[in-house]
Amino acid sequence: MDNTGSDFNKVYWLSQPPEVRALEINTTPDQDIRMSRGVELAVKGFKIDVPIMLWGWDPYKVMKLRLDYGYTWVPNALQPPVGAAPGLTGPGITPYDPNHPPGGAIKVSINLADFPPFDPPIPLPPSPAQQGPVGVSTLGNLYYSVPGETFLDGQKFSDARGTFLKHITITPFGRSPYWEKIA
Repeated sequence: MDNTGSDFNKVYWLSQPPEVRALEINTTPDQDIRMSRGVELAVKGFKIDVPIMLWGWDPYKVMKLRLDYGYTWVPNALQPPVGAAPGLTGPGITPYDPNHPPGGAIKVSINLADFPPFDPPIPLPPSPAQQGPVGVSTLGNLYYSVPGETFLDGQKFSDARGTFLKHITITPFGRSPYWEKIA
């Protein structure tokens, strides 16, 4: 990904819990419905970013503007607003502290690494060829050796595909293990 707005927006929404993901404007275009669902989720403890999740604003543009103005965090929907923009000080003004966000605040970032997927990838079951030391066919009756397998030269292995004989050849490029299907 090149971290453009559209790439960021996909990653951003996939980093949210499914309940919050449903607030995405393309999923729930009606703002009244988004607002009521967003408030319900905020009360349940979900971090709701009002401009993005309730108003339907573009996540990349919102985060980029926040960064440009010096924000490192913003309050979630149920937290009090920031008292002063970053860098502003004066009598009676509580200055913005970029290094100490309150608990539950929303991190401001456009770094894709800061938005890991909420749903972990589903691991693929191993293919039959990867359940033993014999990998996939390379040429005719020759098969790759699975990385990390420890069979010795001349040992045999059988599985549903047949019986295989292990070969190890030493070449100028190093040790080269492979299997030959013998039955």
